[in-house]
Amino acid sequence: MLALAAFGWLSGLEWPMPRLGLPGVALACYGLSAVVVARGRSVGLRWIWLFAILMRASLIPLAPELSDDVYRYLWDGHVQLEGINPYRYAPAHEALEAIRTPWHALINNPDVPTIYPPLAQGAFLLVAMLGGTILSAKLLWTAFDLLTAVLLIEVARRRGLPVGLVGLLYLWSPLLIVETAWSAHFDAFGLFWLALLLLWSGPSSTTGGSRLGATLAAATMTKFAPLALLPSLVRQRGSRTALVCAGAIAAFYLPYVWVGLGPLTEGLRTYSEHWTANEGAFRLIRRVVDDPLQARAVAGVFVLGTIGLATWHDFSLDRAMLWILGAGLLFSPTIHPWYVLWILPAAALRSNIPLLSLSGLVFLGYWGLGDYLSSGSWPEPWWAPGVVWIPPWALLAWYALRLGGMGRQPQTGVAEAQEAEREQTDERGRRP
Repeated sequence: MLALAAFGWLSGLEWPMPRLGLPGVALACYGLSAVVVARGRSVGLRWIWLFAILMRASLIPLAPELSDDVYRYLWDGHVQLEGINPYRYAPAHEALEAIRTPWHALINNPDVPTIYPPLAQGAFLLVAMLGGTILSAKLLWTAFDLLTAVLLIEVARRRGLPVGLVGLLYLWSPLLIVETAWSAHFDAFGLFWLALLLLWSGPSSTTGGSRLGATLAAATMTKFAPLALLPSLVRQRGSRTALVCAGAIAAFYLPYVWVGLGPLTEGLRTYSEHWTANEGAFRLIRRVVDDPLQARAVAGVFVLGTIGLATWHDFSLDRAMLWILGAGLLFSPTIHPWYVLWILPAAALRSNIPLLSLSGLVFLGYWGLGDYLSSGSWPEPWWAPGVVWIPPWALLAWYALRLGGMGRQPQTGVAEAQEAEREQTDERGRRP
């Protein structure tokens, strides 16, 4: 807790070191706490909740330093409150000059229209209605962050998993705390829908495909990546899931679609074609494939292969989520640290060490921030990609070798209860 608070409050410390070492201290404490709880040491949920809330409260008053994305959220909500479709104009467009705010100059990529899907836009509009401030955004995102924890703990309780460990792995995640309570990223809003999906898709759940399809649509309309889970859900719950999901997505787009397909997708196309950051395996693909679009297609083939594998073998949803969203992270050309949050609910439920380690190591993606603020360029030290990506890949390889196959977790004391629950899934929870 003290390390994360110091990371935010001690702005006078030199960047990148020693200041970036503070989340490293927090990560070490997080890992040690998880090991202690996994080995059977009883820690009451009330204490986990207490420290989780205190850690978030220590960072909420601070202005974001690591990212300026929140100003785009505020802008999208602001223009909607003025009755303007956020997909119609980029923030720098002269048509919006009359409604520019005092912080307009802080919006990143002002010449690019918004990339965020309709439900995210609804959340931004809600922030605008609540005052349109960074504080109102932080409080709303933190509320969804804590609601996500409530859902995940209930999932763990229903499945007979160690609730203290699941709660700790989610609530004490340094990345989650920093990106939500300090940087005001809205990803916790999307994690809420993923956690609800996990709750309603459990082996003992009787929730129908319609509700699951609508929930998946809500997650997808926050950020697009969860749509990759649709084939697994259809395999488990039937084609109605896909029909309802498609219908709900169409309904979410209905208030915005009148601008036309071009403006509706311009920002997303610009992002998908040109953005790169902190890439992992994609960096190696680019050394083999010169054309950047072809390289993205090759990376997409790996992700599609993972989707097919998870669907063919009928993975439980938490396992499919871990594999599919994890593959998306491992092969993506763009990995900002907060993107890793999307794997956290499944990684916490399954105590997945490789992807939990990535959630800590990805802080090194901020190494060049100081130079960027002073010079406008973001240097990447030659060693950083290896330090961020080699440990998760090595741990994944160790899992594969230890298991001799496909993705069951090693019996390390953390996973026994989880594996016992999963072994019963075929008998209790899946539909043919």
